Amino acid sequence: MNQKLSKWAVQMSDRSARVVSGAVSSMASGAVIGAVATAFALSLSLAAGSAMAKDIELPGDTMLWRQSTMPGYQATLQNCSSCHSAHYAEYQPPNSGRAYWQATVVKMQKAFKAPISDADIPLIVDYLTATYGENRK
Repeated sequence: MNQKLSKWAVQMSDRSARVVSGAVSSMASGAVIGAVATAFALSLSLAAGSAMAKDIELPGDTMLWRQSTMPGYQATLQNCSSCHSAHYAEYQPPNSGRAYWQATVVKMQKAFKAPISDADIPLIVDYLTATYGENRK
């Protein structure tokens, strides 16, 4: 049985074969099967790791924040764009009032640790309410 395992181990990757070969020569039969299974899992994980290493190119944003002269527009660009695009704001309920946007911005700051200063919150809320809230155009 050890010869069959040894032949099988040679067919595996060099790294896995060394692990199995060492296990075959120094372990009892039941432990050899465990070592072979471990080596096989190792070879699969190594193969999967190299197969998963791919370069991908993400598409650019197709939706930008609605421009405004409000100070909150710049604050939104600086604070919100680092995590998500304007899609987030565009797809919120159209009847979103000030309280909704206030809660949303505070949630981003507190729960998701967005680096939004307390001074920027009212500016962002004003912009979001006027531009994406119940009075959106």
